[in-house]
Amino acid sequence: MVQFSEMMFVLRRLFLLFVIGLAVYCFWPRTSSMAGFDPERMAELQIAVWKATADKKPQSALMPLYHIYNGQYRLPPVSALKMSFDTVRALRLFHTSPDAAGQEKALLPLQTVFVTLRSGTKSSFDSNAAARMELLIWMLRADRAKRAQLTTAWSESLALLYGCSVEECLPAAKQFSIASKLADEGKWSEAQSGALEAWKLVLGIGRHLASGSG
Repeated sequence: MVQFSEMMFVLRRLFLLFVIGLAVYCFWPRTSSMAGFDPERMAELQIAVWKATADKKPQSALMPLYHIYNGQYRLPPVSALKMSFDTVRALRLFHTSPDAAGQEKALLPLQTVFVTLRSGTKSSFDSNAAARMELLIWMLRADRAKRAQLTTAWSESLALLYGCSVEECLPAAKQFSIASKLADEGKWSEAQSGALEAWKLVLGIGRHLASGSG
């Protein structure tokens, strides 16, 4: 009986320590940023998201998205998890919609994602405009007749997010467009290489602006 009581006491202490540790992990302040990511890891995770949508399994994008938001942008786990679920919801709405009107339903969850991203990284971009640009990129990728507009849309999206000119973002946007075309053709290795070059360019833009030299 004494041993059982001692064991319960130890288990309660362990459980308490676990709860405290979990709370510290989830809520400890982080230096979140959109310009501190690892380009190689970002490219890998982006391709994982694209593969999930290509396979019509948007739910499979949940963990790659979480690793982007938490591991790369360093957002708190609770925020990153919510953003991941909201992004998956947006992807599901978009890819199960029969027309453009239905695809527009993805805008609402995308807006919540960008609101959290803006707040978490202390950025100054227009979250509604950023969500609209992201949705436009999805639409242009889905409509091959309009792919010529994709580079422009991507450069405008990056310029909005990072507070720089469209011209500065054009090289990265071109690489993203090339990568997305290769992904649509199922050339995943080449697509990841293209995405890596794009993210390297984005990182350079972010660090240039963060240094105050832009």
